[in-house]
Amino acid sequence: MDELAILFCRPELGSTVEDAFEIEAEAVDALDIPAFVISANLVVDDEPERAVRGLPRNVGRLLYRGPILSAEQYDGLYGAVQERDGQLVVDPAAYEHALYTPEHYESIADLAPPTRWTHASDIEEAFEAARELGDPPWLVKDHIKSAKEEWEDACFIPAGASKADFARVAKRLLELRGDQFARGFVIRKFLDLATSSVRTVERRIPDEHRLFFWEGKIVCHAPYHDIGDRVDDTSDFELLGKRIASPFFTADVAFLSEGEPRSWVVVEINDGGVSTLPEQMDPRELYRAVVAR
Repeated sequence: MDELAILFCRPELGSTVEDAFEIEAEAVDALDIPAFVISANLVVDDEPERAVRGLPRNVGRLLYRGPILSAEQYDGLYGAVQERDGQLVVDPAAYEHALYTPEHYESIADLAPPTRWTHASDIEEAFEAARELGDPPWLVKDHIKSAKEEWEDACFIPAGASKADFARVAKRLLELRGDQFARGFVIRKFLDLATSSVRTVERRIPDEHRLFFWEGKIVCHAPYHDIGDRVDDTSDFELLGKRIASPFFTADVAFLSEGEPRSWVVVEINDGGVSTLPEQMDPRELYRAVVAR
């Protein structure tokens, strides 16, 4: 099997694209893992052939680490890498399956909050879908991301909310996501999660954990937020490795506020290549595990 290399997709100097991979690149260099860097700006601007022009021929197997790309952008990058006789470990079908909530929801429905979705940005249609979940509270996002940084204005629909309240939050989500709004609305039943002792102005921070899966196994995990304790036993979560049809993905899990033994729920599934590392996770732990398998 060809040696695995890391393909970092990072913004050019002065770009408005966020770069979350500098520390990881340093860790990979310290571990002597081969790595290449391509321009995130070119990939996002649908110029993947130009982005990969500096890659050597027969580059081998590459693990993408970079910003969230649409399925179409990732497919373009995948093809451009193939044209240089390389191979991204995660193929476009696996990328789409892990990244877009409706693509993987049925495979984890028994482990996730009740969820409905639309395939357009129509707010009226989204409200009708939400009503199928019963009364609020609900959470609203698009097929890929939420806007939880604006919790009350663009994410959370409280108990007793009216149709007008829903429309206000959905509209704000559309404004914030802009041309990156992905495919349609996703509405989830809000569940009471166990929380940490830390809170923001708007809410308590949940006891949430990010798990990295590589080839069906958990290889690295840490609290999602920069507070909280690590989970000692992750065996209950291992079944997710067989549920998600991707060799590299993340699962964000949280414990419910009630339930014995501690009941848990899948908060989010994501492609591993675009998932950022929690602050408590040492990037060397992840990359040692990936290269070793």
